[in-house]
Amino acid sequence: MIPDWYPFFVVDYRRDTYDLSLEEDAAYRRLIDEYMMTRKALPSDDAALSRIVGIPKTEWIRLAPKVRRYFKAKNDKLWHKRCELELRAQNARHNRQREKSKKGGLAKALKYKRLAASGMPNPATLHYKESKNLPLELMEGAPVDECGQLTKKGPSEEANKRWLSRKTRGRP
Repeated sequence: MIPDWYPFFVVDYRRDTYDLSLEEDAAYRRLIDEYMMTRKALPSDDAALSRIVGIPKTEWIRLAPKVRRYFKAKNDKLWHKRCELELRAQNARHNRQREKSKKGGLAKALKYKRLAASGMPNPATLHYKESKNLPLELMEGAPVDECGQLTKKGPSEEANKRWLSRKTRGRP
């Protein structure tokens, strides 16, 4: 799961980074973005970090001491406490939503299974022309598409007969 967004708390960020220069701030933010997009710790290698930030290695070496202090080095990786918290929260939200969807899908499947078991026609395969408890306009002879829906509204056969009988009264 690679989300296309993550929560960013501007007030917290500014409070923690007020002493960074514009270059250091941009480098730090790019590292955070990479962390959140890849969903894993960053490499501790200066060459890799300079590529992530998008600056030459010599520039990165100049900025690195101030930017690296926001990360914790462990097993040749740079870990970020806040990013890890946000990733765990995203995973928890994702898992909760997945469970809700799973329950909804099972409920729907059980509903259709019960309908099929009770002898009720399955809504997906209901053929209106063969049903006997439908209005006359849906019976034999009415213009319907392959799903059994009326293609054009028109008077029912019975209504046509009534209209014709009124019209022809008194005429031979």
